[in-house]
Amino acid sequence: MNLRRPVIKRAVAVVAAAGLMGGLVVTPVGVSADSVVKQAAEGKTKPAVIDIGGGKTRTLQGISPGTLAAARFVGSPSDIREEEADAANPQDVSQLAVSQGTLGCHARNTDSNVRVNQDCTFRRQAEEIIKINPTDSRNIIAGQNDSRIGYNKCGFDFSFDGGQHWGDGLPPFYQRENHPELDGPTASNKNKNTIAGGAGTAHTYDAGSDPAETFDSAGRAFFSCVVFDVNTNASGVLVTQSPQGAGGSFYDNVSARGRAFVVVEDNSGTVFHDKEFIAADSFAGSPNRDNVYITWTVFFFTAAGDFLSSPIYASMSTDHAVTWSTPEEISGAST
Repeated sequence: MNLRRPVIKRAVAVVAAAGLMGGLVVTPVGVSADSVVKQAAEGKTKPAVIDIGGGKTRTLQGISPGTLAAARFVGSPSDIREEEADAANPQDVSQLAVSQGTLGCHARNTDSNVRVNQDCTFRRQAEEIIKINPTDSRNIIAGQNDSRIGYNKCGFDFSFDGGQHWGDGLPPFYQRENHPELDGPTASNKNKNTIAGGAGTAHTYDAGSDPAETFDSAGRAFFSCVVFDVNTNASGVLVTQSPQGAGGSFYDNVSARGRAFVVVEDNSGTVFHDKEFIAADSFAGSPNRDNVYITWTVFFFTAAGDFLSSPIYASMSTDHAVTWSTPEEISGAST
């Protein structure tokens, strides 16, 4: 499967532009044993600034705030106070604001809105996104960063009654081991789903961030997330499929070592993957109908940890997110 620029150009124009509008670029200072994302999260970096002539400078794009928050999150003072209150008053329903049945802790809402996620802990959810199934307007999917278990993860939500009731879960990303050495071309898959290549950690990913989702014309749902380690340089982008008819209520498993649903992954201090956007071609008359497209930022650093560039990359799938084309840069040079 080859990624032809004329084919994907129209489909990814909007998401690529959105990817260019991230936060501020950060440049690791000097050599450090810490991972790139950990250095950025701990503030051991400074903005990267370029001279654009005429006495003007420009601060470049940087690792997304959601990813940085996921890397450094250990509980804010307000989170800790609420968690301690929970532990101190386990039978105090007025304190916990919980209720019987599947409504969970909906009583915490004071503005009469419908609670989407069913997590009743006091850990945070953020960076929400929502999509409607083009084949069934009552089928809605949502996503958010979700800190209910360990480091921050990505969480998904689904409704089949127009948002009146919801179920939720975590995507099947966290049994995936980092193996860029296995993501090169093979006889059955000619694509290269790694930038730097090399040996991986052979360890599951610690954290996730930046949920993205879409539907195709048949009602298949797709959920994506950036995954990474906090203390190593492992990072990647995964996309999984909720089959036709499932409506985002569950997603296909991403195997520990296989290539299915892996867009890209690396384990290198010179590469970090961040802030993806995803779209499916759902137009009935399109020759590329139901192709899925994804864009994301690749941060490049020198071996010494100095910032080099942050281009936008793209990949596409013609088999409902199972396999992905070799990532290609689409952003070009900034002028």
